[in-house]
Amino acid sequence: MKRPYAMMVAAVSALTTTTALGAGFALYEGSAKGTALGGAVMGKAVDASANFYNPATLADFTNTVVTVGFVTEHPTADTRINSQSGTKMDPGCFMLPHFHVAQPLPFGFTFGLGFAPEFGLGTRYNPDWALNWNTKETTVRGLTLTPNLAYNITEDWSVSAGLRLLYFDFDQYSYQYTGVGATRGKYHLKGDNGFSDWGWQVSTRYKITDAISVGAIYKSYIDTTIKGHSTMSSPVAAVNHAASGTASADIRLPQSITVGGNWDVTETVHLGTALTWTEWSSMPALNFRLPTGTKVTKLGWDDVFRLGFGGVWDFHENFSLLGSYVYDMDPCSSKKDRGSTMLPPGDRHIGTVGLAWHYGPVDITLSYGLVFMCSESVTYTHPATRQAVKFDTDNGISHAVGVSLTYVF
Repeated sequence: MKRPYAMMVAAVSALTTTTALGAGFALYEGSAKGTALGGAVMGKAVDASANFYNPATLADFTNTVVTVGFVTEHPTADTRINSQSGTKMDPGCFMLPHFHVAQPLPFGFTFGLGFAPEFGLGTRYNPDWALNWNTKETTVRGLTLTPNLAYNITEDWSVSAGLRLLYFDFDQYSYQYTGVGATRGKYHLKGDNGFSDWGWQVSTRYKITDAISVGAIYKSYIDTTIKGHSTMSSPVAAVNHAASGTASADIRLPQSITVGGNWDVTETVHLGTALTWTEWSSMPALNFRLPTGTKVTKLGWDDVFRLGFGGVWDFHENFSLLGSYVYDMDPCSSKKDRGSTMLPPGDRHIGTVGLAWHYGPVDITLSYGLVFMCSESVTYTHPATRQAVKFDTDNGISHAVGVSLTYVF
């Protein structure tokens, strides 16, 4: 029987995957309000999701604050193979839940605890599409539990340090040639890390003036080992037996740095910006140890940047209008020969709006985002035949709807 925490993780992770809407398969949906602001909250806490964006801003809180909610994503894209009609990439609609709490402590300290998806990926193609030997369906889930401790060094300068406890799950289907009379078998690879790996993060925030503040956060590498099984469904029974069994892989999730600032232009108008650098080059390939040997999923990704601008207009005593624009770089757009179709190619342009209602200790924020994935043409090479296949994507889009409830005790 599964332990209670494992059952909880399995239930939550079943809901927490989406086509990656950040650099590589990073996710940035810490809360509906943070999403509506494009993550441009590095110098100022807007709710308890400061645990996710910049824990040093937890020092802003003088009362216990709880934020809970979710953001949904539904990505789709048209694909073509060698300029011919292809298939629709549509993995369905997914939900990304979040939960955060901030608790002020004596002597200038603030404790924070956050739970949110930090990595995620979901792609699904028709079984008979021409690149099913690469991947037919891939799901990646990376949930982090983040305890943080913030400290006010001065009235203007705060710092924080915390852990990122990771649950990471990988699930992929593809069709592989077995080499026995050119027999093709359906291949399933699945594994997770059992919540056994962790990284760390440090951040800071400085108030230049009463109206202008800047902040930064560094998130470390997380080295994780996923363990699970591989299975082969083939007309040849001997192939099934040889290709099925335990599987494992070592994966290094990248480090990242985010810097940004916030400006209270007036009492009712507030602006922010955030710039994130992610070192995806630290993960050149996924190497899975299988009963039949090592399966290499080549990535060869570049380091990328994500730039966001956000703003708030408090147009009423109880209502605020939020909006943002984010530009997200594709880590492999410069590559002529990509290694995997599990991540659709193309940079992203993300526009999001939100409406916040606040009354007394309660704040409810609704957000809607539209993600445009740029058209892209890339080439894949079959590892056995060395045949090059041209892969095009068009009309990539995702609808993102979020809601967060924040309560100040």
